[in-house]
Amino acid sequence: MGLLTNLLSRTLFRSTFRDIDRLMEDVRTGKPIPETKPDPKSGVLCIDGPILSYASPDYGNWQIPIDEVVAFGEYTTDNGPHIDDWFLVFVTTDFNWVEASNYCAGCDSVRDGLAKHWGVESLRGGLSFSTDFNSRALWPTAIAGEPLFDFVERPQSVWQKITSFGIGLIDKDITKHVRTHLQSHHKT
Repeated sequence: MGLLTNLLSRTLFRSTFRDIDRLMEDVRTGKPIPETKPDPKSGVLCIDGPILSYASPDYGNWQIPIDEVVAFGEYTTDNGPHIDDWFLVFVTTDFNWVEASNYCAGCDSVRDGLAKHWGVESLRGGLSFSTDFNSRALWPTAIAGEPLFDFVERPQSVWQKITSFGIGLIDKDITKHVRTHLQSHHKT
């Protein structure tokens, strides 16, 4: 990481840790925890009959039929804590995918609805405390817990690195293991 990135992240984390310490002290003293509302920029995810849809001013809009989803998972980035860094992923029959911020409105009810639709007990993620690029499949159960994506740093010229303040760009693609499993179970 570059010097500027290190300074910024240390400053941001100090503020976050103070907020967490304050919250923990409130819990210890019995104060009620304030209910947090999703940031409107994180969007809204919902199920409307056979359609799964997402709308966000920052992350875009999409709609897909639930029956076209062949895998569901999650991934995290190192972008937090002040911007969304945890995302839901819906892989479709053509092995493309759409994403939704895990912090969006409707996220929990969609997870519950899809768990019921797919006949699984839970689709709760396990990456809530990940602060790096990480991923895992949650459904189908045969690949649950497996890494969903491979993350690869995009090659950049010296000028691109300078203009991006040393912050690299990361590309992601479905892992070979997950792709092989999905291809053997879902012929397109």
